[in-house]
Amino acid sequence: MTDPSVEFIAAPLDRYAERITSGIALLGGVLMLPALFLYLSGLLFSGVALPGLVISVAVAVTLGAWLLLNYAVQPTLYRIEADQLLIRRRWARPMPIPYRSMLGVSPAPALADVPRFGLRRSFNAGVFGYQGPFTLAPYGGVFFIATNRERLVAVARSNQLPLIISPARPREFVDALREALIRHAEDRVHPAEVEAKP
Repeated sequence: MTDPSVEFIAAPLDRYAERITSGIALLGGVLMLPALFLYLSGLLFSGVALPGLVISVAVAVTLGAWLLLNYAVQPTLYRIEADQLLIRRRWARPMPIPYRSMLGVSPAPALADVPRFGLRRSFNAGVFGYQGPFTLAPYGGVFFIATNRERLVAVARSNQLPLIISPARPREFVDALREALIRHAEDRVHPAEVEAKP
């Protein structure tokens, strides 16, 4: 049997995510400037400057770690396989979503205003994309693993938060995933017929 998998790359970051990511990186760099200035001037270990220096460096390191964490989990590829949707991420291990847990898939253009409007709570609303659990008004809880608000797709799941992703070609992705879900359902209903096929 041939491998029915199809791959869709993740959409590039939208302008909002680019601005947020660049802004946090710039802020971290600016916070390191006092340390550089004090080092070059020879005042680095003077008693007056040390507490402020420690605070600015600690904040810069925290921002750097936050950027690195979100870069690691940024989705790069959505792979439609025979029995699951596999979400590949930059450095983190792939995230499998079995078809048996899916109820349906559809484009989600109504969420394009997130996070400017309707965002009540989120894990990461813009740094290298949108990741983690979100609470949206009026939709409720959802789980984002997306990079672009203009290309969102919603995957309804049983007993779990709906999954929001962003393939570069959302309509083609929705069609391909629907076909895979139908094939998977048919294979589960008629396994003997599938095995009998040459």
